[in-house]
Amino acid sequence: MTHFPQRQAFCLTPMAAAIAAAALLLATGAGAQQTGTATGETAATEGVVPSVVVTGMRRSIENSIAIKRDADSIVEAVTAEDIGKLPDMSIAESIARLAGLTAQRVEGRAQVISIRGLAPDFSGTLLNGREQVSTSNNRGAEYDQYPSELINGVTVYKTPEVSLMGQGLSGTVDLQTVRPLDMPGRTIAVNVRGEKNSNGKLNEGVSDRGGRLSISYVDQFLNNTVGVAVGFAHLDAPGQQKEYKSWWWGAENNLGPDNQDVIALKGAEVTATSREMVRDGLMAVLEYRPDRNFRSALDLYYSQFDQKTTMRGAMWNSHQWSNIAYRDPVIDTIGGTRLLTGGTLVNLEPILRNDYNERKDKLAAFGWNNRYKLDRWSFESDLSYSHAKRREQVLETYAGLGPANSGITDNNFKFNIPVGAGLPVFTPSVDFTNANLMRLADVGGWGKDADLHQPRVEDKLGALKLGAKRDLEGFLRYVEGGLYFSKREKEHGDTNHYYFLKNGRAPALVSQDLLRPSTSLAFGGIPAVISYDVMGVLDKYYDRQPARPDDQALQDWGVTEKTSTGFAKVGIDTELGPVPLRGNVGVQAVHVNQESRGVAVVGGQLKAISGGASYTDFLPSMNLIFDLGRWSDAWTVRFGAAKTLARPQMSDMRAGVAGGVSQTTFEWSGSGGNPQLEPWRANSYDLSMEKYFGKRSYIAGAYFYKKLKTYIYNQQTAHDFTGFPNPSTVEPITNIGTLNRPANGAGGMVRGVELSGSLEGGMFWDPLDGIGLIASVSGTESSIHPNGPGTKEKLPGLSGVVRNITLYYEKHGFSTRVSQRYRSAYRGEVTGLFAQRSFSEILAEKQIDFQIGYAIEQGPYKGLSFLLQVNNLNNEPYQTRQGDPFASGAYAPERYTTYGRQMLLGLNYKL
Repeated sequence: MTHFPQRQAFCLTPMAAAIAAAALLLATGAGAQQTGTATGETAATEGVVPSVVVTGMRRSIENSIAIKRDADSIVEAVTAEDIGKLPDMSIAESIARLAGLTAQRVEGRAQVISIRGLAPDFSGTLLNGREQVSTSNNRGAEYDQYPSELINGVTVYKTPEVSLMGQGLSGTVDLQTVRPLDMPGRTIAVNVRGEKNSNGKLNEGVSDRGGRLSISYVDQFLNNTVGVAVGFAHLDAPGQQKEYKSWWWGAENNLGPDNQDVIALKGAEVTATSREMVRDGLMAVLEYRPDRNFRSALDLYYSQFDQKTTMRGAMWNSHQWSNIAYRDPVIDTIGGTRLLTGGTLVNLEPILRNDYNERKDKLAAFGWNNRYKLDRWSFESDLSYSHAKRREQVLETYAGLGPANSGITDNNFKFNIPVGAGLPVFTPSVDFTNANLMRLADVGGWGKDADLHQPRVEDKLGALKLGAKRDLEGFLRYVEGGLYFSKREKEHGDTNHYYFLKNGRAPALVSQDLLRPSTSLAFGGIPAVISYDVMGVLDKYYDRQPARPDDQALQDWGVTEKTSTGFAKVGIDTELGPVPLRGNVGVQAVHVNQESRGVAVVGGQLKAISGGASYTDFLPSMNLIFDLGRWSDAWTVRFGAAKTLARPQMSDMRAGVAGGVSQTTFEWSGSGGNPQLEPWRANSYDLSMEKYFGKRSYIAGAYFYKKLKTYIYNQQTAHDFTGFPNPSTVEPITNIGTLNRPANGAGGMVRGVELSGSLEGGMFWDPLDGIGLIASVSGTESSIHPNGPGTKEKLPGLSGVVRNITLYYEKHGFSTRVSQRYRSAYRGEVTGLFAQRSFSEILAEKQIDFQIGYAIEQGPYKGLSFLLQVNNLNNEPYQTRQGDPFASGAYAPERYTTYGRQMLLGLNYKL
C-alpha cells in the first residue's frame, strides 16, 4: 500500500506575495476614499433602494458556489465571469483549479484531466449532458480541443447522478454552453488578445507571437420565445520548447578496473521545438419556448485544431561502436548507484535531427433536446451525435558526419549531466552547422535514412435518451425514469514508410537552396546545428517504401460499442428527526455489446480477425444531504454510495495479434489486444462536510474511498491460434498457445481526503473588501498494482498531493489574481516513439499564473475592459525520470523541458 505523502504547506513566491501586498494596499486605500458599492454595483438614485449587481470574478465565484451548494450530488463547478470570458487557453486550465482535479501538461499546455488520482480514461466527459467522443487514442478527452471562450460553465460530478449518461468511475465532467433564453437580454461580446512566448523564436520560420479573438452574440426574439446564441473563437498560439532527454542508462565496463559497477548514459538528445497552433471553434444554440410547458433547444459545436511542429536538435548513442572511449570520467552516487555524469566521449558521432510534424483534429457535436411539462408530469427527449477525427504526420530525418561505422568521428564530445534538476551541457569539437561536413545519412545505423508515421483516429457516437418525471408530495419529491441508447465506433490506424537516399543510399550534402538559418542549442551547450527545409529535402534526395508490416497488429484496429441503459430514480425531501434530509436514490441497468476488429500478423503475413463480448451491469447510487443548520451553524453533510464503472481503453480492446510458432517448443505464442475485456468496476463511498458563509464563501472537507474489484493489466493467457497464418516450416503441436495481452485481474483501493474553501476578506475586516482567497488541497493513496500483483509501479495519473490556490482582488473596476497549481510526482501516460502509448515518471510541478485588468464601469466606454495575463509565470520546467529504477532502487533523470512564459495583452468589449 502506498502511504500518504507528507503534507505540504501552502506557499507563495515573492512575486505572488508582492501582488498580494499591492492588492491589500489598494483595498485599504480604496476603502478610505470611498465606501459602498462592489464591482458592478448599480448606483442608488434618489429615493430608490440601491440594487447590487455583482459582476466579474466575484459573480463567477458566487455562481459556482451556488451550483455546489444546491446540487444533490457532490460536485465542483466553475462558471464564466461573463459570456466568452473564461480566462484560459482551453477549458482544461479552468477545470484543473478545482478541488481534487489536476491536469497533465502536454507540449506545454494542460490537455488531459485526472480526477481524484485516477487516469483520464477513468472519467467521463459530457457536453451539455451528452457523452462526447475524443481525438485521443482512447476514451480520455483532450480538453485543449474546447476553447474556454465557448464554454459558459463546467460541473464536475464526483458522485454519480443516475439520470446522467456516460459517467465515469472517478467522476464526470459536464461542459455547458450558454442558454440564450436564460440570459437577461441581448449581449454582444468581443475579446482580443496578443500573445508572446518568452523563449523567443527557436526555429526559423516559426513565430514566437500569436493572438486570440472571440466573438459572442446572444439575443431573444418574439417576446422571449426564441433565443439565439452564436460564438466564434480563434486561437493562433506559438509554442517554443527547449528540451533535454536521456534515452537509457546501462552498465559501462570501459572505465578501468576500479569502475566496473558504473552506470552510464547510453543515449541522449538536446532539441529545440517550435509549434504553430491554430484552433477555430464555433458554438451555436437555438432555443424555442412558446410557453412555460415546452422548451426545445438545438446545440451545435465545432472545433478544428491544426498544429505544425518543427524540431531540430542533436542526439547521440554511446553504444554504437566498440571503439568509443571515455576520458576524465566524473562519477556521482545516487541512492547507492554509481552514475557516470561527466567527462569526454572519444570517437562519438552525434545524429542531427530535422523533423517536421503535423496534426489536424476536428471535433463536431450536435444535440436536440425537448422538454414538455403536463401538470405534475414532465417528459424529455434528447438526440445527439458527435464525431472526432485526427490525422497526423510524424517525420524524422537524420544527418551527421557520415553513416554509422564510417570511421568519420567526432573525437572530443564533452558532457556534464546534472544529478538533480537542470539542463546538461554537451560540448562538441565539430561545427554542426557546417553544410560542407554534415551529410544526410543513416548516422545511427537504423536501417533507414528517414522515417514517416501517419497515425489516424476517427470516433463517432450517436445517442438517444427518453425520460419521464413525475413530481410527488410527501417525503418523495419525484420519481424519474427513462431509456438511453448509444452506438460508438472508433478506428485507429498508422501507416509507416521508410525513406532511403537515392544513388544506393549514398550520403548527400544539402544544397544551398534548401538550407535554413542554423538552430541554436546553446541552452544545452551545443552552439547550433544545421537546419534545412525538411519537406524539400525529402522530395529531392529520398525514395519511399512501405515499412513495418508487423505494426499493423498494434496500430490498425476498430471498436464498436452498442449500449442500452434503463434508469430509475426517486428524489427525497424529508426530515430525519430534527435534521432536514434531501437527495436521491436510483439505479442504472447498463447492457453493452462490444466488437473489435484487428489484424493477425505472423511472419509478415496478415489476416483480418475480430472478436467481442457483451455484459450487463446494475449500478445503484445514493446521494443524501443532511442540513444541520438548525443546530450546527449552517453545516451540511453529504453522503454518497454507488457502484461505478469505466469501460476499458479501446487500444487494449483491439483484436490485433502478432505471433508465431517457436522453433524450440513448437508452440504458438504472441502478444496483442483483448476484445473480451470487461470494465473496471468499483464500489464508491463519499462523505463531505460543507459550511457556507453568505454567497461567496465556504469551507469543505471530504473523504472518498473507491474499491476497484478488478484492474486491467498485461497477463499471459491461453489463446486459440486456429486459422492464423503460419508461413514457417515449423508445425505446432497444438493450436492452443499463450498470448500476452491485457486482461481483468486483481483490483485494489483508491482513497483520499480533500479540503477546499473560498473566503472573502471583507467578512473579517472592511478594508479587505474585494480581496479573496480560493484554495484546495487533496491527498490520495492507492493499493493498486497497475502491472499486476508483485509489481511496484504507481497507479497512472495519481499524484499523492494536489494543491490549488488563488488570491484575487476585484473592486472599482480593478481586478487581479495570482493562481498556483501544484501536483506531486506521478506516473503519467505520454506519447512515446512514433506516437505510441508509453509511461514516464513525471516529477512534481508548481505552475503560477497571473492576471491583472481594469474594466470601465461608467460613461460612453462602459463595457470596455483591459487585461494582462502571464501564464506559467515561473517558467516551471516539465521534468521526468526514467520509468524503472536501478537495482538499488534509485532513479536517473530523464527529461528536462521548458516551455517559456505565455504573455497575453488584450481587451474585452461587451454591449
